[in-house]
Amino acid sequence: MESLLHRSNGIQQIPFLLLVISCGISSGTLMIIALMLHIAVCYRNNTSFWGPIVSSRVFRHSLVFIAIFFGCSLLTIPFNDGNIVQLFKYMERAIPLLLVAIIARPDEMTFRIAWYGVLISLLFILLSVVQYPIWSGHRLCGPFSSPNTLAGLIVVMIPVALFGIIRYRKDSFYQVLLATFLTLISIVVMLCTGSRNAYGTFGLSFLLLLWFVYRYHDLISLRIMGIITVLSVIVVVSIAPGILTQRLDRNSQQDGRVYLMQSGLQLVEEHPIIGIGVGNWGKVYKERFEEDNPNHEKNIQSPHNIYLHIFNETGIIGLLGFLTLIIYQIKLLYASICQSYRMNSRAFPWSIGFGLSIISVYLFGLLDYDFFSRHMMHIYWLMWGMCLCTVYVANKEY
Repeated sequence: MESLLHRSNGIQQIPFLLLVISCGISSGTLMIIALMLHIAVCYRNNTSFWGPIVSSRVFRHSLVFIAIFFGCSLLTIPFNDGNIVQLFKYMERAIPLLLVAIIARPDEMTFRIAWYGVLISLLFILLSVVQYPIWSGHRLCGPFSSPNTLAGLIVVMIPVALFGIIRYRKDSFYQVLLATFLTLISIVVMLCTGSRNAYGTFGLSFLLLLWFVYRYHDLISLRIMGIITVLSVIVVVSIAPGILTQRLDRNSQQDGRVYLMQSGLQLVEEHPIIGIGVGNWGKVYKERFEEDNPNHEKNIQSPHNIYLHIFNETGIIGLLGFLTLIIYQIKLLYASICQSYRMNSRAFPWSIGFGLSIISVYLFGLLDYDFFSRHMMHIYWLMWGMCLCTVYVANKEY
């Protein structure tokens, strides 16, 4: 009977695993398959289609703040000729959050399945890089549009991979060993992209990770994380010794971001309240700033800063909506982490792992704009859905 129950529970978790992987590799087809399989499993087992999170207060509050974010942007469109279709595309990319609420049945197994899904996603990304080992100058980009895109995807998923290693190191030796190797290679690839933004984001999130682990009095995990990082740097220095020094020694004035941000600040002065319109940044840049760019960069779609981008396109109205969402998320995460720690909840340390992925998105967005890409948004909303799962579990145990 116990074996049958485990088998039944495993079947119920398959749609959720597919959902996590679909976000990690940005596959809409796999996302649909996950939903269809969930419907079939619910019908077969005569269980509810809706997950318990849907009816929770924290999910309803989250939807309100997300509506404020998108609503503020929507308010500006009649006044700045914004592209409402583009805004709806951003909204559509939040579907993973709704699917997490529908499919997930939050418990310890849910967090473990999410860890598996993130590891499989990292493996898929690494295999795609092996299949298409494309370098842009001295920077690895693989099949992705730029080295920064590849680096951003990896740096956002690394915290979850690391926390899974910490959480299961005592009871799943071979799984943890494989996960450690996969995480090590992922960090190596991230370093090979030459993305200084990713280096900074990884460094800050890693320091936060160390602090949380130290507070949890887990010295073994500290050693594991230190070893993984040191080995990653050694490997990169061995196979591509010039990457780190070239990128870190580069003069900031040579960076095209400086001109782009200056252009963005000029647009803030000219259109501070309602902005230039959703989806219009690239067009305005081409018409007014592209010709004078000292780095001769063409077809740029953003000032390489998500906060400045939102400020430019939707003015202070849209930026306040975005900052309201961020403040809500950080306050909720901090309260949940503190509560989980005091109760020694099963949600701890997962609340930190998924939370750091959200923080990594916001840190990476200080010098890049991949937040608006389909792939990054899918991962972002998946991670926020998992954060809500940790809050739900902690509240349930309270």
